[in-house]
Amino acid sequence: MSKLSDFFQKLGSDAALLEAYKADPKGVMKANGLTDEEIQAVLSGDKAQLDSLSGDTSEVQSYLIITNPDDSK
Repeated sequence: MSKLSDFFQKLGSDAALLEAYKADPKGVMKANGLTDEEIQAVLSGDKAQLDSLSGDTSEVQSYLIITNPDDSK
């Protein structure tokens, strides 16, 4: 697994790291050993570059479903 993938996995499981990341994303990524290229890819949101840098070759698509329950019933 790449350092980038490891970082995202840790970010998803460590609340303190996530809070620090929200306050200073670039600094936290740098402190966790990500390269300047990886940091730029994350900050730009370039999915193709992120997939390439993380080694992700899966053809998986994800979906987010947002519901708004009807409170009037």
